[in-house]
Amino acid sequence: MLSHDAVLAGWIASGACAFIVLFFYDAPYGKFFSSAWGAKVNGSLGWLAQELPSPVALWIGITRGSRVFSEFASSKSEMFYVHILAAVWCAHYLNRAVVYPLTRTLGETSASTVASAVAFNVINGVLVGAEMAHATRMPSHTRLIVGAALMVVGVWINITSESALRRRRASKTVPASERFGKYVMPRGGLFDHVVMPHYLGEFIEWCGFATLARAKSAWAFAFWTACNLYPRAVANKRWYAAKFPRYPKSIAAMFPLLP
Repeated sequence: MLSHDAVLAGWIASGACAFIVLFFYDAPYGKFFSSAWGAKVNGSLGWLAQELPSPVALWIGITRGSRVFSEFASSKSEMFYVHILAAVWCAHYLNRAVVYPLTRTLGETSASTVASAVAFNVINGVLVGAEMAHATRMPSHTRLIVGAALMVVGVWINITSESALRRRRASKTVPASERFGKYVMPRGGLFDHVVMPHYLGEFIEWCGFATLARAKSAWAFAFWTACNLYPRAVANKRWYAAKFPRYPKSIAAMFPLLP
């Protein structure tokens, strides 16, 4: 059997490596798509394919984790609470895998991007599910309130920011100087402070989930979220500054007070 802690340590180290690499290589999807990374994949279908494995992997971890990881052979969590967390997880991925690609036109992606995302979601889901099923207990009222509040705030920031950007792209009043193909210079609300507020919202959401789950692997997921999204936000900031001369260079990429 595998050691969950050992696998998790390697998983965290992989996130740190990805963080460094992504400052040198832009993830090839959307505005950064490149055929050099493999076959072209329809953006909506690719997004569906890469996001759907996550809830499946979580349930595999919950139901089969004790057969994979030695630490969990005899321990058991409060399963009613674990099932609530699993339902929250599935609701997130129902939105990301189905609602998100159906409500907007997504740019092309590459087969390598889809494959790497599938691998990430499978490993991440199994790690989190296994630990939740065998190490998660009902938190204190304070932790429950803080975790739930973080999740609600994160989801609100994520969804409202994406909706605002989608409306701006569809608006007929955006001047030509603030358009580049199907993309627009983001403005208004949190976009006046952070280049990618929807990325920030997703990070906050998973910090809230980790607070509720009280699981090391859930915090590793929040860490991976930052490692993946922050370099992407920096790349987007650089892209907007190159395409739109009037774009304010003082705006933070993803986290306030950071470049």
